[in-house]
Amino acid sequence: MEGKDLKQLIKLAESGDARAQFRLAFLHIKGSGVVKSTAQAVHWYEMAANQGLSAAQYNLADMYLRGAGVEQSYIVAKDWFEKAAEQGDIDAQFNLGLLYLQGKGVEQSDQAAFSWFLKAAEKGSARAMYDVGTLLAAGRGTDRDDTRAKEWFRKAAAHGVPRASDMLEEFE
Repeated sequence: MEGKDLKQLIKLAESGDARAQFRLAFLHIKGSGVVKSTAQAVHWYEMAANQGLSAAQYNLADMYLRGAGVEQSYIVAKDWFEKAAEQGDIDAQFNLGLLYLQGKGVEQSDQAAFSWFLKAAEKGSARAMYDVGTLLAAGRGTDRDDTRAKEWFRKAAAHGVPRASDMLEEFE
């Protein structure tokens, strides 16, 4: 993006258009038509995220999770993932599950991990399907249920998760 289109995008972003802010942040990540700058990307993602744009909330959370352009913080990442997850963002729901499972930025909770993984799995996240199966098979965060675990492993395998096929073989 260059010239007139870029100037229009910047004008929209500066006037408070959340989608334009998101797009401008992405351009700063890539260095496409603008200076490559994670600091500028964070600035524009924050602007859009504070207006409730779930994609910006997710990307901002991911930057805090990785420490990309910001000081790494599981707590801040969790807060932004939660905002995006509450709007139905599947990847945010999955990542929240991981944070709760690992106790990063939150008190470790198998129950919360299972709940977030299940939400993401029910919406089609293959990785979450596998993790739901794993937690069901181990009885972590929920009652042990081998039948349901196998169902989730089958779904994950059908979505191309190789480890899910391995887990199914263990049940046979």
